Amino acid sequence: MRAIYKNKKLFLLVIFVITGLLSAISVVSSQADENLSDKEIIKRFNKIFYYSYAWRKDNPKWLGVPSLQNPCDNWVIQEIICEVKPDFIVETGTFMGGTALFYATVLEKVNKNGKIITVDIKPQVEEAAKVDIFRERVEVIKGDSVSPEVINAIAKKVKGHKTLVVLDSCHEKEHVLKELKMYSNFVSLNSYIVVQDTHIDGRPTLPGFGPGPMEAVEEFLKTTKDFKIDYDREKFLLTFCPSGFLKRIK
Repeated sequence: MRAIYKNKKLFLLVIFVITGLLSAISVVSSQADENLSDKEIIKRFNKIFYYSYAWRKDNPKWLGVPSLQNPCDNWVIQEIICEVKPDFIVETGTFMGGTALFYATVLEKVNKNGKIITVDIKPQVEEAAKVDIFRERVEVIKGDSVSPEVINAIAKKVKGHKTLVVLDSCHEKEHVLKELKMYSNFVSLNSYIVVQDTHIDGRPTLPGFGPGPMEAVEEFLKTTKDFKIDYDREKFLLTFCPSGFLKRIK
């Protein structure tokens, strides 16, 4: 019995020590978190979300079709669609068509004649095209988003119409900058050009990617007074488009 009692005391002592260590670690961690600024916490969460297994392996879907967007950004864009009620939404970077399908679903509710024009070098819209509203509302243009042929085709369609633009094709700086200069001409007063994935190249994800969308935005805004960054569109804190919601003000 005495041996059992001694073993029990030793067991309780070990539990006490372990509990104390865990509590100390918890306190240190809490203090470390308290020392982080809100901005650093937001960046950390954006990185966790972006690199998470769910995001990388099972992208969000709209009506069963993948939409490779941050759901918070899609929510903000649907608010913009409802406010602007564009006649056209022009998207570069179609991929599987889930995002164009999402835009079409929202646009139908606020503009009965609204259309989506989406551009990609290699669109893969077989699944999206099975949905009626995609076939009715979405026009897919196969080609380079900055080629004269594509730009001229879009210009003819949207001329004189209220237009919203979303850029999400090649993310290299020079390409995005070309898109900004060309597609900004389509954007109506008080509408937007949304630049996707300004979070890459260490802002805060994918460090070392090289100059990309954020650098393109920064350079573009040095050349024009017609647009400003609408930081209010980052209200959900989780965004892949920091400084990427550009509103036409002139």
